[in-house]
Amino acid sequence: MARALSVLADLSLDLDGEDIAIRGEGDRVIVDLPSLQAGRALFQAGPFSQHGRQAGLATLNVFLRETDLTVDVRYAGETVARLGAQAQPNAAARLLNLGAAEVHPARSLRAAARQHPGVTLGITAAVAALISFLFFWRSRDD
Repeated sequence: MARALSVLADLSLDLDGEDIAIRGEGDRVIVDLPSLQAGRALFQAGPFSQHGRQAGLATLNVFLRETDLTVDVRYAGETVARLGAQAQPNAAARLLNLGAAEVHPARSLRAAARQHPGVTLGITAAVAALISFLFFWRSRDD
């Protein structure tokens, strides 16, 4: 039987020179990432390192579900991952071999595009130029 916990916290984690805000609001723990690089560093640290990722996530998920807690990982206001009681594992989590996690990579990309519109425009222009070149090259052979 689940033992419900309530979390009240306001923490800051310094990881590779970036401050990651962590706050608890009842049955939810919210991790606010300042950048995607901070998220990657957090995901590669400690129990989530490459060798222990599946075991670390599985253990954390079991604990969170048993205590009726949910962890939301957010970037630029978007929930990009969820673990625990309210997580609904999805195809992206299965593809990334993340077990009972819920992940939304498209939300990460949208948030990154809003944070860096110039880079997004440059990448979009480069992809459009490449596609145009491929169509031009193919039509030339016909």
